[in-house]
Amino acid sequence: MTINNQSVKPFITIYITFLLAGSAFAQAGLLSKRVTVNFDKVRLSEALASITQQYQVNFSYSSDYVNVRQRVSARAQNVALSAALDLLFESTRIVYAEIGGHIVLRSDPNKPLSNSGKQEERKKKRPPEPVEEAPVILTKNEEPPEEEPVAGADSVISISMPDVQPVRSDGKLHPFDETLLNFEKWRYKAEWTTQNGNEKRIAQVSVLPLIGTNFRNDDITNNISMNVLWGNNGGVDGLEVGGGINMVQRDVKGFQAAGLGNKVGRNVTGTQVGGLFNYTGGTTRGLQAAGIVNFAHKAEAAQAAGLMNIVENDVTGMQASGLFNKVGGHANALQAASLFNASGGNSKVQAAGAFNISGGVAKIQFGGVFNMAKDVEIAQVGGVFNVARGEMRGLQIGLINISDTVSGVPIGLINIVKRGYNKFEIYGSESLHGNLQLKLGAKAFYNIFHVGARVPPGDGTYAWGLGYGIGTVTTVSEKTTLNWELMAIHVSENEAWTNTLNSIGQFRFLWHYQLGRSIGFFIGPTANVMISQLRNPETGKIHSPVVPYTLIDEDLNQNTNLKAWVGVNAGFRF
Repeated sequence: MTINNQSVKPFITIYITFLLAGSAFAQAGLLSKRVTVNFDKVRLSEALASITQQYQVNFSYSSDYVNVRQRVSARAQNVALSAALDLLFESTRIVYAEIGGHIVLRSDPNKPLSNSGKQEERKKKRPPEPVEEAPVILTKNEEPPEEEPVAGADSVISISMPDVQPVRSDGKLHPFDETLLNFEKWRYKAEWTTQNGNEKRIAQVSVLPLIGTNFRNDDITNNISMNVLWGNNGGVDGLEVGGGINMVQRDVKGFQAAGLGNKVGRNVTGTQVGGLFNYTGGTTRGLQAAGIVNFAHKAEAAQAAGLMNIVENDVTGMQASGLFNKVGGHANALQAASLFNASGGNSKVQAAGAFNISGGVAKIQFGGVFNMAKDVEIAQVGGVFNVARGEMRGLQIGLINISDTVSGVPIGLINIVKRGYNKFEIYGSESLHGNLQLKLGAKAFYNIFHVGARVPPGDGTYAWGLGYGIGTVTTVSEKTTLNWELMAIHVSENEAWTNTLNSIGQFRFLWHYQLGRSIGFFIGPTANVMISQLRNPETGKIHSPVVPYTLIDEDLNQNTNLKAWVGVNAGFRF
């Protein structure tokens, strides 16, 4: 038996019609729900959200096709949901139907507008006529729908309905309707992965700018971005990998790696790795690593570069480079470089092979040659010299230490403190009769530079000494202090400089009294030890005229003699 296809089609049409009718008669419960609405010139999206919240009514639509940004007005008290929706959509092109527990909306360009809607499309807005109160108040749109750009998709599913009038019925959901609704849900998910929604796409692949799946639209944010040579995208929220250069106009969140370099217009949150360079126009958070240079406007990250790290503003985290790190603002980070570190503001820890510079307060600085900062809180250690333009509150160690004020301890061969312990002394002692001393540093620690000589006895012999020492001051009262000092003095006898060992070691305890604003008197005992290898050419004995007497006189070996005695120093301090 042969069945003609043309004869089957009417039966299929009748069957589908009965299914639709059956589904319609099964669904009157939701549309007959009693509701009260009161909307006056509000966005349609806000009105739908309000109905959903108050009456647990779910709406399904695609804002690519349904303009939910247009303004509507409706008032209804204790009416069926269908009546309220008819009123809400009266001056719009929107139709609705109930499918699977959802009110599905779509735009019908053939739907006729109400008479008032047509008139308001032709004329300007007029004030509404006053109406008397009644149990049910219906107010139509006061103004034509606004022609606004359609926003991106914001619904759960995208539904395309046939051109039929809304159907209302009683009964349960028919299996055919449930299948249709599920099919549309899956179709919307498939469309979202391949089409632009809110300027976001899952993936893009490009060879060069304008040659890729994004084509001319470089304002899209992708979850996965693959650039063969050079890519230009709006944003990345996930992963971007490029063989050459990755360029992103806005933000990157996730992981970004390029064979040559990455350039991001705004912020980077995650990891950025470039073979040569990384550039971030905003804030970098996470890790930024490059073969040559990392650049960021601001960094809250770890930066590692083969040559240099440059940040225009503040840095929090760590910077490590082969040559230098430069920060325009505060460096609240560990900075390590083989050449130098520089920050325009405060810095935490700076370690460099050559030098460190901090424009503000430096906590710790280690420099192979020198360190410079405004104030120092913890330590400043330099191979040659350290400079604190303000207050040095910690430990300063170097051959030469310079600061304005000191509340810590400078330790070096020369300590210069502008507002520190700077004294000049003239005094006499039993070994070298006339002596001049310069004391520089702080009360906690100062250096002593000494020169002295004996009064010539008149037989053509003479002796003079050149010494260096360190000391500290204990304050007893406003005018009284105690000095504790260690000195080493090399004594040259009968020649400009004696190369043979001939030195005095002293421990001094000096009492000082301030006589006036700029002058004071001091006196105190000294414990002296002289170690010498200088022999008298006439007698052959190891003896020096600077030793007045001995408490100890011993030969340490055949060529070295030790003598000890107690003396006194007295003089004036300026």
